[in-house]
Amino acid sequence: MVRKILTALVSSVIFCLSLAFLNYTPEIDREPNVQYFSFVSLVMIYLIYATPVYLLLGVPSSLVIDIIKRKIKISNSLFKYVFEVVVYLISGILATFIFLLILSGGKILLDLTNTRGFFQLGAIASLLYYHIYIMSYLVKRQEG
Repeated sequence: MVRKILTALVSSVIFCLSLAFLNYTPEIDREPNVQYFSFVSLVMIYLIYATPVYLLLGVPSSLVIDIIKRKIKISNSLFKYVFEVVVYLISGILATFIFLLILSGGKILLDLTNTRGFFQLGAIASLLYYHIYIMSYLVKRQEG
């Protein structure tokens, strides 16, 4: 459980740093009389939203996925990896939907047309979490 929480925190930081990098406008590209966020401000804003989602929706989702994996015993490594990737993708999209549902007070159900980008971010965030979680086991195995 501690490993899942630490993975969620690391994933949140990496995810938010990446988003801030993609959305930051360098000084040289800025237009006059337009307000821009600093890189650190972008990271902090993204962390405020992403970290609770990782902790409150991502970690429990990962625990549920572990239960499902124990019940469905897959011996083929490649099939197991593909299965886990698909399940994490679905859980990321579902967590994003729940997050948007809460944030919009249910109004998201009235118009889902502009949410594709959010669902893509949720899928990327969940895959980031999954792969960092896998890497934590590989690092532990190499150390021990």
